[in-house]
This record gives sequence, C-alpha cells and structure tokens, in this order.
Amino acid sequence: MRRLAIAAVCLLGALPARAHGPAPVALEVLAHDGGAPTWLRTNVGLARARGDGTYEYVCPSRWDDNELARAAVSLDGDSILVHSHGVAYLSRDAGCTFEAITDDALYVTAAAGTADGFLLVAEDYPDDADPDASRLLEVVDGALRPVEPPFPGRIDGVLGTASGDVLAGPGFVAGPAGAITPLALDASRVTPRAVGDGGLLWLHATGGGATWLVRIEDGAVIEGPPHDVIHGPVAVGGRWIAIFDGVVHERSGGDWTPLGEPAWTCLGARGARSFACSLSGTWALQGEDLLAESELVFSMRQLAPPRACGDAEATRACELDWLHFGGESGWLDTAPARTPTEPRRPPGGCAARPGRGGSWILTFVVLIAGSRARRRRRP
Repeated sequence: MRRLAIAAVCLLGALPARAHGPAPVALEVLAHDGGAPTWLRTNVGLARARGDGTYEYVCPSRWDDNELARAAVSLDGDSILVHSHGVAYLSRDAGCTFEAITDDALYVTAAAGTADGFLLVAEDYPDDADPDASRLLEVVDGALRPVEPPFPGRIDGVLGTASGDVLAGPGFVAGPAGAITPLALDASRVTPRAVGDGGLLWLHATGGGATWLVRIEDGAVIEGPPHDVIHGPVAVGGRWIAIFDGVVHERSGGDWTPLGEPAWTCLGARGARSFACSLSGTWALQGEDLLAESELVFSMRQLAPPRACGDAEATRACELDWLHFGGESGWLDTAPARTPTEPRRPPGGCAARPGRGGSWILTFVVLIAGSRARRRRRP
C-alpha cells in the first residue's frame, strides 16, 4: 500500500494538486532562536526548523491524529509536549516519537514549558470528579510529579516565563513570585496571558459569550471592556499590543488606540520576542510602525516532508499525513522554500511540473491507505 500511494503521487507529478481543505496556516510560535521560529503549531500539525531555512513537518499521527492539538516546548528547547483530548504526549527526540505520559485517571486541560520540563493542569477523570478542583503536575525527565500544596480552586491556564510560572482560574491568580491574588470576577474562565515589569499581570476573562482583559497592577484588579475575540496582549518595544475583534491596538497613556486591521490571526510572545500570524506568514513584531516594519520570519511554503523515523508503521502513517495535507496544498511536486519570502522550489524527485487536476485520485489512494494503516494500528 505504501508503494501504491507513492506511485500515485509520482503519477500525479504532471497534474496539479487542487487544494480543497482549509488553507494551511501557522497558529502559534512555540519557540525561537532569537530570530526565526524553531517550533510552530499549525493547522496541519507541527513544524520544526531544520537549520537550513526549511522546516520539517511533524505529523499528527505521531500522537493521536489531531492536527490541531495544543503544544508546548520546554524553555531549554530540548523537548516538546502535545496535549489532545485530555492526554499528554511527550517527545524527547525532536518530535520523532511521542509517548503518552498520562492515563485515563486524568484529563489534561493546559500545559506550559518550564526551564526543567513542563507544567500540566489536569482534572480527575471521569466526570463525577470535583469540577472545581485541578491538579498541577510537573513533568521532569518524562516523570509526573504533583505540585504541592494545591491551589485554591480550579486552574484554567498556566503561563511559563523566564521569571516564573503564572496560574489563574475564576477565583485566583498566582504570579511568578508565588503570591496569590484572590479574584472576584463574573467570569466562567480566567487564563493568564502576559507578565510585565513591576508585577504587572494580564489575564483573559470569559463569560456570558464575551471576553475581556483583566490587568493586575499595584495590587488593583482592573477589568477592561468586553469583546468577541481578543489576542494578546504582548509587549513590543516598551508598548503593549493587543487585537480586539480583528483590529490591532496599542496601549499608550492608559488607553487602547487602534492601529489598523492587518488580518492577523494570532498574537503571542516567547521570551523577549512577540509574533503575529496571518495567512501570508508569521511576523516578528518590531519597529514604531508595526504594520510596516515587522519582519516576515516564517511561511508555510518552507514546510518540508517529515523525517523517516520511528518504526515502520509510524513512518508509514506519517507519510500518509504528508500525502493528505501536502496533496491538498500542492506541495508534493515541489521542494520547500529556504526563506519565507521565496516561492517553493522545483522538485528533486518524481514530480515533473505542476498541473491543475487529479487531486481526487490522490485523495482516493490516501483514504484507502490511511484506513488500512489505522485499522492495523488500532484494535
């Protein structure tokens, strides 16, 4: 079946792939080297920098097939953790293999990278467990350790920073120094978003169909106005930047000022660098005029096929992921770009030229091969 799938791809080399799924896009920068991202989460799986300007595709079949799974990278960059449908999967070989590190007694809801490994937030499972309590677990060298003492209530999110970890829930927020601030918000969910100088904390609060920013500064809890969607805030050059309902804003003088609508779909910070995503690529935010001076640092055009690693079954399943997503995106008859501004390059393999039809044949082959491979994998 593997030979059949690959032969079909070669046969289709003179025919173009016609994308019919969602456009491939980066969703989050997970780690960077001070310039370009080294790990990204996308809507087709993960991407890992290969050191030559291209990015290796890390396929979702290496965990549970969920291409939208959440992920975190340890602050030392040595390992990556994915959590999907309540299960945490850890890789300590740069995304080649993943191992489930939680069992059916826990349902993982959040994770963050730390200097030593990861923090996991989990609830007892099944559903008759206490819904207002959470477990906080450290992951060090692949082993789970409970963090004691427990926090006062449910934990909705955790944020790992170089200065310490921030945890929050509807009733409290714990800052990097460990101080716990009680919260009395009319919110069903509260998650930490950013840390600033002087103990400044930013939170997202959600409830009643709305989301709003909460700022904790000098011991005061200050709530902002409600919005439908908020991304950020992040710090850029001494300023705070956030996206409210699709419009980028800058905070100056205590007020938020609109800057424009650049169609950014994500906004996040890793260390001292802040990034935004769009369909055209991923941007490192910089300069006085963010919309004009920010640097394009990643494009999905740089995505390369996955490594052939792991056992034969895992390699075959990963190849099928690439055939599926790469076929929909028209990547199978090209080589990855080496910079985010370049187009994909001419192929070095079986494909000869792009075309405009035949994706139904590839889809048919992939579906047959994928169903057979997964039947062998799952009882």
